[in-house]
Amino acid sequence: MPTHCHKCRHTINRERARADGRYEKRLAAERQRTKERQVALAKPCPYCAEPILNPARKQCGKPECTKQAKAERMRDYMRTYRATDGGGCRRREQEYAKAYREANGHWRKRYPEAAALSDARRRALIEAALKAERFAPRDVYERDKWTCGLCRRPVDPGSAWPHPMSASVDHILPLSQGGSHTLANVQCAHLTCNCSKGDQTIEEINEVESIIAAIADAG
Repeated sequence: MPTHCHKCRHTINRERARADGRYEKRLAAERQRTKERQVALAKPCPYCAEPILNPARKQCGKPECTKQAKAERMRDYMRTYRATDGGGCRRREQEYAKAYREANGHWRKRYPEAAALSDARRRALIEAALKAERFAPRDVYERDKWTCGLCRRPVDPGSAWPHPMSASVDHILPLSQGGSHTLANVQCAHLTCNCSKGDQTIEEINEVESIIAAIADAG
């Protein structure tokens, strides 16, 4: 006849294993096997080349590597979004903008004083730049092989301003931040990409995307 129920028997066995050291030995052996398995399956981090011991991770876990991974994931998400539903959304925005311009006319025609003031501010920024060069926008487009420097997609030479996908000259370091109006500081860009970038730099945009990715990851 058994002297203990199965629950009490398991409890007694665990206590005996702890008392004679079998539990610690087995636990140490399991941990050693886990370490050996992690070393055997380790892969280098794509950002710092350090070994990744956890096979479920895509980067080593350092703060700088985590930040780069989140930014890359956000960029991949935006590329997929633009290629799928984002394309339809962009197309609807373009159709709406075209219909609005046809119905109301361009803002420069509706507000000539504001357009003149905007042109004056633009000329003042160019004149106040550290160094200015004279060049034609087409020189920039042909130098960059009609490729947008912001989204890396081709620019259609047949699209004329103010089409959103027409070519425009983007200042890499904005004039408002002290950039120069030189060939070294300009690049070809879609008009819509240029307007979305505004007076920010690529580094500032990437930092914002990293913050958005961190918020999305936390949520």
